[in-house]
Amino acid sequence: MLLVIIIIAILAAIALPNLLPQLAKARIAEGKSGVGALNRAQQVYRTENRSFGNRSNLDTKVANGKYYTFASDNGSSSALATSIATPVDSAGDQTTTQTGTVAYDGANFTVTTSW
Repeated sequence: MLLVIIIIAILAAIALPNLLPQLAKARIAEGKSGVGALNRAQQVYRTENRSFGNRSNLDTKVANGKYYTFASDNGSSSALATSIATPVDSAGDQTTTQTGTVAYDGANFTVTTSW
């Protein structure tokens, strides 16, 4: 029995350092996904209206998550909108701010992201 516990402890000591970066990547994926959804919603809103919208105007189901809060703002511009995912606890969750912009030049959309 003691031998089994020692083997499990050794395996855990080897696996844990490899697992922690994967958890951070999964948490960051929440921010990327939310910003991507807001960017797509901005494109739809701009196609249907003559300007980009604020988050309250967008037809999207993006809600603040466990690791991020989301915002999208057009800055009163018909040519550019910014979406941002702000970490709730960046140090504790190993997350970083995710941003994306959608620009419209009259014919085409250009999407830029921070990752």
